[in-house]
Amino acid sequence: MEKVSEINKSGCKELLVWRMFIAIALSIFFQFFLMSVVILMSNLNPISPFLWVQNTWNVVFSFRMWCYFLLLATVTFLQGFMCSKDYLNPPRYLSNRFFIFCSMLGPRNVLLCCVYVAVGGILTWLHLSLKGGSYSSLTKVCTTAKGSCLVEEYYFLLLGGFWTGFYFFTKSNLTAVRFLQFPTIPQTKFSQVKRAIHELLPQAMTNALWPVLYFTNFYWLLGAYSRTALTSLIPLSLEDQPLDKISRLLNPTLLFDLWLYSSLFVVMANTMHLMFQACLTEWIPFEVERTSLFNNDKLSVTLAEVLTMDEIPIIRQLGYLDLVTLAQKDKSRRSALFTLSQPGGHPYNWNRIMENCLSAIKEFTSELNSVCSTKDEIKSEIETTALNPSAHLFQKPYQYHMRNLVSPKSLAPAEVLYPTESIPSEQFLIRYLKNLKQTVISYLFSKPLICFIFGEQLDSKARHVLFKGQPIVWAADAISSLAVASLTEDAYGIAQKDLPAIIEALLSVKQALDKLQKMNILMRKPLSNDKVLRQCLTSLRSATRRSLYRIVTTFKDFIDDLGLAAGTVDQLQPFFVYRE
Repeated sequence: MEKVSEINKSGCKELLVWRMFIAIALSIFFQFFLMSVVILMSNLNPISPFLWVQNTWNVVFSFRMWCYFLLLATVTFLQGFMCSKDYLNPPRYLSNRFFIFCSMLGPRNVLLCCVYVAVGGILTWLHLSLKGGSYSSLTKVCTTAKGSCLVEEYYFLLLGGFWTGFYFFTKSNLTAVRFLQFPTIPQTKFSQVKRAIHELLPQAMTNALWPVLYFTNFYWLLGAYSRTALTSLIPLSLEDQPLDKISRLLNPTLLFDLWLYSSLFVVMANTMHLMFQACLTEWIPFEVERTSLFNNDKLSVTLAEVLTMDEIPIIRQLGYLDLVTLAQKDKSRRSALFTLSQPGGHPYNWNRIMENCLSAIKEFTSELNSVCSTKDEIKSEIETTALNPSAHLFQKPYQYHMRNLVSPKSLAPAEVLYPTESIPSEQFLIRYLKNLKQTVISYLFSKPLICFIFGEQLDSKARHVLFKGQPIVWAADAISSLAVASLTEDAYGIAQKDLPAIIEALLSVKQALDKLQKMNILMRKPLSNDKVLRQCLTSLRSATRRSLYRIVTTFKDFIDDLGLAAGTVDQLQPFFVYRE
């Protein structure tokens, strides 16, 4: 059975790899289409439309164009292949600033940065070469002297392309976290791409203004040094006035070209993410029960197995998406859950799926409670310090706290170092070394700078937990919808035994989410993805309330027969009177 599970996991990975390949291919195709549109507009000739189309056709389908584009497509494919790992692997928890800094300078990020820079430069070089005109080459024949002269505008635009790649790497990969957002209403790939493109194009034009502004200021200040560095490597003369002068740098045509190529790079990078999102979030119907162990025609993996694939988060999310679709829209597949296995007469399918859903909700609730409890401990320490600073100086492990940047760590009492009872010498030595190590660590963390760099950040932990919230939204909606459907479709009463556990799990996660909402942890230091996380928190709270209302409305006449604890019934009272 373990061997079958490994085969199923490899089959899921093959499915994801195929979808990623389609996403990268669609991104390259869209890039070619966009490049053709730019060439069409560059050769604009309204006086002779036929000649205009003919010239564009000759450029787009020329051998030189395809050679240039093949190089760009190769680098783009490498970029997509490296970015695809962000969607396959579970997000890493970076607890402190030191780990965040190390992840920024990791080998993968360095290589990905080089790829981004290369794509930005190649994209600019390709458009300049195909466009022609005075900016189509780095050199030109000097008119006042013998030899070659530098076309500084070409050099300026090419450097701008490299800078654009580096700038958007830092914005999208270095400081932000890439993750997939499932559409609220299920849509096809074409519908998602069509809707997002209308928002993507004007947004890219606006976002491209900032790298243009930064690079223009950079070249005004340091353009002479970069030009000298080039001419020292390549013997070129400068015939025109230097470009780092204000009168030369504020050339509308030059700045427009720089903005255009930056916009094209933004469109290309965001289109790739869009294609990944459209392809990977497409709904997959999984089997409720295995029909054959040797079914090669389709993905032979059951829904219960998919829900346990924590090492492949996107497959797990697709499993919960299929579960909520089954629970709310597919009566024929629901019947497979409300049946007994033959022979044996056990609710095998229901038990496995319900066990996975409840364990996922309980694990998520436990992580939320750990964040909230850490916050409460820090708050109590602050209050104790305010009331009795001298006493707290000897009790707390860290003497300095910088705006609650770290979570407190408990120290062993000092008297443990000198136990009164007789213990073996080896155990005493081990305990002594452990306590000595903890004392040294506590002393180091009492230093503000060390605490700032290596201390655990509470807001990072809250963000890491909320990043895993989408499957919990679907799990809550799925189990509540299945519980409601069981009243009319469950002929054997399979779901009734799990109703108390479902209600208690939903109430527990609701209380933890309400507590996290009141703490406003994400409001302390806003980041680029905090808006999405706050939306996820709102979706989680709405899903738990909606699920509880769904169950209470259906089973309010039978609530006394469910065997709920008195405290649980009291917590349900606001739902009975619709005040929650």
